[in-house]
Amino acid sequence: MRIILSFLIGFLLFFYIGELITIAGQKLSFIKKVLHLNHSLLGMAFFLVGLISSFLSTNPVSLLISFLSIGAGLGLMTHHFLRKHYLFFEKAEQDFATNHEKGIERFLEIVPGALTWIALTSPVWLSFTLPFAVAYLIVIADAYWLLNALKIAVLIYVGYKKMDYAKKQDWLENLKQDFPDTWDNYYHLLVLPTYNESLEVLAPAFDAAANSCYPKEKIFLAVGFEERAQQKDPAGMEKKIKHVAEISKQIGGAFSTIHPFGLPGEVPGPGTNRNWMINNAVKEFEKRGIKPEQILVTTLDADFVIHEQFLAGALHKYLSTPASERNKRSYTGAFLYYNNYWQAPSPTRLVAAGTAFWQLAEMVGSDKYMNFSSLSMNLKPLLEVGLWIPHKVNDDSGFYWKAYYHFKGDYKVIPHFLPISADTVLDVNLVKTLQNQYLQLKRWAYGVEHVPFIVTQYFKSDATDFWDKTDKLIFALWGYLKWGTLALFVTFAGMLIPLINPHYTESAVAYNLPVVSSWILTAAFIGMLSTIYVHEKTVPKRPKNWGLLTRLWSYIQWMLIPIVMVTISSLPAIDAQTSLMLGRYLEFRTTTKARLKPTDE
Repeated sequence: MRIILSFLIGFLLFFYIGELITIAGQKLSFIKKVLHLNHSLLGMAFFLVGLISSFLSTNPVSLLISFLSIGAGLGLMTHHFLRKHYLFFEKAEQDFATNHEKGIERFLEIVPGALTWIALTSPVWLSFTLPFAVAYLIVIADAYWLLNALKIAVLIYVGYKKMDYAKKQDWLENLKQDFPDTWDNYYHLLVLPTYNESLEVLAPAFDAAANSCYPKEKIFLAVGFEERAQQKDPAGMEKKIKHVAEISKQIGGAFSTIHPFGLPGEVPGPGTNRNWMINNAVKEFEKRGIKPEQILVTTLDADFVIHEQFLAGALHKYLSTPASERNKRSYTGAFLYYNNYWQAPSPTRLVAAGTAFWQLAEMVGSDKYMNFSSLSMNLKPLLEVGLWIPHKVNDDSGFYWKAYYHFKGDYKVIPHFLPISADTVLDVNLVKTLQNQYLQLKRWAYGVEHVPFIVTQYFKSDATDFWDKTDKLIFALWGYLKWGTLALFVTFAGMLIPLINPHYTESAVAYNLPVVSSWILTAAFIGMLSTIYVHEKTVPKRPKNWGLLTRLWSYIQWMLIPIVMVTISSLPAIDAQTSLMLGRYLEFRTTTKARLKPTDE
């Protein structure tokens, strides 16, 4: 453990020293002449000295110094590579990168899955020679889990209070008071792509748009159907289009489009459908004399039911943002999966609640919150960004990174906390429901497909602040890594050490590790109290016709959390990263949305 710590200290310390060298080189000409701003050479010297001395070390202190030197060397070289985009020979390395773009992209597709499998298997191969290192890593992981759980618990409660406050405001009246000369210049366009969702699922979303507390003549709805769905069920499609026409009479207008299948450079999915819909809507608004800068676009999934104050609240948040920033921001509400919540089985209810409250916590506590499922943005900058990436499956996170680099790092997602109610995953039986939940989470986790784009743009975008883009890159990679590994590592790693290395069982560490881990993880579950509290404050009323046992189980369903986290939460992420690593590229798959007959409430 001391060796690892020594290495990390050297790496981090000299990474920052590398930045000081760069700054000094820019301001002091003699340093520039000495180092030619290539501190990779100095880093290589540290690395080689440390590596050679590690083999010659005769005592623990010299070994620690050797690994400090190795870490220092790698820290300097890593900083130089990230800062200057090369290690030693600028032209040769950049020519290599240019000539091998496809190979580098493929390598970057492999990296996340490879890191995940290295982390997952580390308790096995490390336990042969470094069992105590594994034990210490488990304690560190447990402590991280505890701190993260407590932090999220606080943020969930804060997020709930913000959402509760937002719901109680009359945002239309606030618009009239706070922005009397500007608010009524804006129109809302709600963009809703659909594939095979039934009218039973779509109608509540349409109705919520029409019933919004905002001038009806300034609300427009764009519904994008798919050509593939029309070919499968032309009668059903016609019925939905007629319903859209009826909604059109209640608001400023509604546009129905049919997105052609198989357009060049496109992967079928909501992102490409949205692109088609918005390009059509631009033409419709031109006919009406409405300019793009007057339109706030809100993207919705087919089952999304917005709060009646959502449109007014989103516009108020937009206008409250400084004029120099608002067109480099997107806005989002809070997600609650309550449309059919009590109809769904416990495992998918827990996934739905966990997703909703984790998103809520991220909105409150992170300046790196990324687009998820829905966004509101002015149409003019949306068109300038270039809409959604057409050849990727996961469109939400892809849009975030595209906008981030387009605005040279000056792009953020700002929450207004007004709720969107969506469907909890539900199918015709339990097996199919769990299968759909697994596949939905796999699709979400497949946002890892954007890693090549994130990394290549990192090196191309010199105008983006170095520390900000580095922070976000690490945040993204760590997020993908821990999604598939952390719960499994915390749960099972300690069990593997004594099975692989019997000598480990004779140590005091082997005796104390389960006790320490147990106490830490038990304390971490205190954080669940906040989740349960917010759940009970926000969830729809339980059906009145439920029996005592069903009602009781709905309160103690949280006991399934450990099982859910190590199965249908972690495994889809591993599957998604492994698929990308092996070159088995996913296609977009629509999550089946089913509704049971209404129960007596």
